[in-house]
Amino acid sequence: MKQINKLKSILLAVIVSFTACDTVDFGDTNVDPNNPSNAVTSLLLTNVQRGMSGYIASTTSNLYVQYLSNGQYDEESRYQTLNWNTDGAYALLQDVKQIIEINTNPDTRVAAQAYGSNGNQIAAATILKVWYYQMMTERWGYLPYSEANDASNTTKPVYDSQQDIYNGLFAELDSALASIDSGNGPDGDILFGGDMTMWRTFANTIKMTMALRLSKADTATGRTKFNEALSAGAISSNANNIQYTYLTEDTNDNPWQDRFESRRDYLMSDVFVNALIGSGTNTAPEDPRLAQMAELSTNGGVYVGAPYGQSNSATDDYSFITNNIINKGDAPLMIYTYAEVLFARAEAAAMGWTTENAATLYGQAVTASMTQWGVSTVDAATYLAANAYTSVDDIAYEKWVSLFLQGYNSWAEWRRFKAMGTESRIGLVAPPNLLSNANGIPQRHGYSATAASLNEANYNAAIAAQGADELNTVLWLFK
Repeated sequence: MKQINKLKSILLAVIVSFTACDTVDFGDTNVDPNNPSNAVTSLLLTNVQRGMSGYIASTTSNLYVQYLSNGQYDEESRYQTLNWNTDGAYALLQDVKQIIEINTNPDTRVAAQAYGSNGNQIAAATILKVWYYQMMTERWGYLPYSEANDASNTTKPVYDSQQDIYNGLFAELDSALASIDSGNGPDGDILFGGDMTMWRTFANTIKMTMALRLSKADTATGRTKFNEALSAGAISSNANNIQYTYLTEDTNDNPWQDRFESRRDYLMSDVFVNALIGSGTNTAPEDPRLAQMAELSTNGGVYVGAPYGQSNSATDDYSFITNNIINKGDAPLMIYTYAEVLFARAEAAAMGWTTENAATLYGQAVTASMTQWGVSTVDAATYLAANAYTSVDDIAYEKWVSLFLQGYNSWAEWRRFKAMGTESRIGLVAPPNLLSNANGIPQRHGYSATAASLNEANYNAAIAAQGADELNTVLWLFK
């Protein structure tokens, strides 16, 4: 999707990120106590969208699915136990709540129309809420949802089950879609420039993705919601790919470039590189996407991945991520792609959820992925002819390749494929000498180190229902 360039100036003005928990005290200067000011919804929306970058550019999730290997410091790829803090996400969700309240409250909703119609602001905020909660529950499982961000009523919210969260999110998506109107789109929208057609596409793509995640856990609901999204319209071309566009200035540039400015500690994984070399060679790989995703090694001039789960200090011996990402500040990173949607449709067809043709959609998906990565039509056709569709295992493998650097999406899909028994072609294997309570590739993240002490009863109830607060515990979606 092409971003609206004029919004870059808006983002440049919002250089300092803020959350609902961060304030600056300037005393009582220029404050009229009889006329308190309200938060500006356009700035809140920009802040919530900027927070997406932390998920989209994650290092850990891309190591879990073995696109990358560590350089000298190998703790991430050996699954070091980390207690992941959810506070930042809940602060952003508090901003979402404010946008909705301001556009709903009779005392503020009229003034809020200066930043877009009330209905469209509510829709955009709700869609972002759903996106965040989907990412969060697929990391942790049980989470505060129904009572979250409601400190006036409770400071110890219950942890809702993953199934209840999913059902709630589907309802919120439907409400958001119904809220979209013909008025102005939201100001401060750095994803779509206020284009409500793209917001509708975004919502339906989220719904389709969530529906497919239910293929093992709740097939009936998954099938129903998938067909709703299919008929309503998810991404329909590479031109509609939903991406986060960065800027060249340092405050808002691509995080991969920032990482490589300080040290080169992320290398292409031998697991991924060897898979794409396939029947080809280390200079002419079978999969032409490798040449678009990675660089030839500095020493040797070949495509070579670093051993996964090991310390790899001789970084120049291995391939790095393409320079078009790590050396380009405004390189976009993908949120959802046309290829991802086509692979989802192919799998749905193979499962009998739709009357579409799985083999046809598989071919279209591979081609869309090749096009997205800049591969020529001739090379794409050659590859596809040698890698025709035979089973859902092929969809799983090609989807894994197409999701390169979309770590959280790929990790969730790998766990689902594993639950479905279709992940064998991907061939991920946990390294030896793990550092944590994991006995294999992690199935979830651990809760915050303070979760038990701050909300003990509800934390304990979640653990009793879901399983130990460990990386091994398989979540409901992926059992």
